Amino acid sequence: MKNKTFQILVFAICVAGYIALAIAGQATAEYMTLVGPVLAAAYLTTHLGQQDQALDEIKENTNGVLTKRIETAVKNALAMDRQRPGP
Repeated sequence: MKNKTFQILVFAICVAGYIALAIAGQATAEYMTLVGPVLAAAYLTTHLGQQDQALDEIKENTNGVLTKRIETAVKNALAMDRQRPGP
């Protein structure tokens, strides 16, 4: 929620600056050149954090679950091998 509030605040400040420049008759193209990367950075900070969380979950599901399944399969195979009668 804090990230959304931050994004909205940054966006509102950028729009207010644009409107102020437009009303004053000043150049807005240069302002937009400056503001574009600022808005992109504000947007990306939230989504990169969500991506990191998703990647951690994928890693746990892939490596953690897969490792447990391999260990269980090896234990079962060894137990079955020990139960087989000798030659």
